[in-house]
Amino acid sequence: MNRTHPRRTLVTAALAACLLVPGVSASAAAPEPPAPAVDAPPPTGDAPLPTVAEITRRIDALYRSKSSHGEMTMEVVTKHYTRSLGMEVWTKGEDLALVVIRKPAREAGNASLKTDEGLWSYGKRSDRLLRIPTGLLGESWFGSHFTNDDLMHESSYEKDYDTTVARVVEDGTPLLVLHMVPKPDTAIVYTKVEYYLTPDEFLPVRVDYFDKDQVVRRMTFEDVKVLGGRRLPTVMRLVPSSAPNEHTILRYVDMTFDGSVPAGTFTPQGLRRATQR
Repeated sequence: MNRTHPRRTLVTAALAACLLVPGVSASAAAPEPPAPAVDAPPPTGDAPLPTVAEITRRIDALYRSKSSHGEMTMEVVTKHYTRSLGMEVWTKGEDLALVVIRKPAREAGNASLKTDEGLWSYGKRSDRLLRIPTGLLGESWFGSHFTNDDLMHESSYEKDYDTTVARVVEDGTPLLVLHMVPKPDTAIVYTKVEYYLTPDEFLPVRVDYFDKDQVVRRMTFEDVKVLGGRRLPTVMRLVPSSAPNEHTILRYVDMTFDGSVPAGTFTPQGLRRATQR
C-alpha cells in the first residue's frame, strides 16, 4: 500500500462536476511525475500500484475546472415525502457556487450561494438571503439526504486523514480503493471513508462512509457519459443505511467547463438576477 496525506476533499458533493463529486487533492509537499492525460488512462494489471497523489491528480484532471455552468435534476425519496427539482448551477474555482431551483414552479427561484465567507440560503418568496450558521451545516440541503456541510467540504484530508490505496476485486471486477482514516482528535463524524474507483480511468464507482465497522451512508456513481467534453458519471445516488428504501439522486443534464461566468454572479445581487430568469 502507498500512503500519503492528500490536501483537501471535494467530498460529496459538488453541484457541478466539481462540487458533489468526492475527490481529494494531492499534497503539494510531495511532487511526482505528471499524471497521465485524460485520454490516456494509466495501465492496470501487473503495473505498480499508483500512489494517492497520482490518483488525485487524475481526478483533478477530470473534475477540476476554472468555472462551470450547467443543469441538473434532483430526486428525493423519503418515508415522508417525494420531491423532484430542476436546478441551474454555476461554479468558479473551489470556493464559489450558485445553485438556483428552476422547477417546480412553487419553488422556482430558491437558491444556495457558496462563497469563501460561507454558505447562504435564499428564499424567493421572502426575498431573504440568510447565512447558514455552523451549527446548521449538518442539516438537509433542499430537503435531500445531502447536508449543507457537503457543500462546504470543510474537512482537510491533509490535516485530518491518513489515506492508503489498494487494489480490490468485487464480484470479479477489479477496483482501486482509497482507505481514509481520521487522525486522532479530529472532529470527523465518520470513523473511515472508503472511495472506490475504476483502475483504468480512476472514475468514481462508490463511496462508503463508516461509523465503526458499519456503513452508514453510501454514494454510488452511474451512467458514465461524455459531459462537457469529459467522460464522467452523470448520476450520483446517495442512500442512508438507516433507511435503505430512501435515496437522493442527482443527474447532470448538461455541463460546460471553463466557460465565462458573468461578473458578480456569486454576490447577493448576482444571485437575485439569476433567480429572475
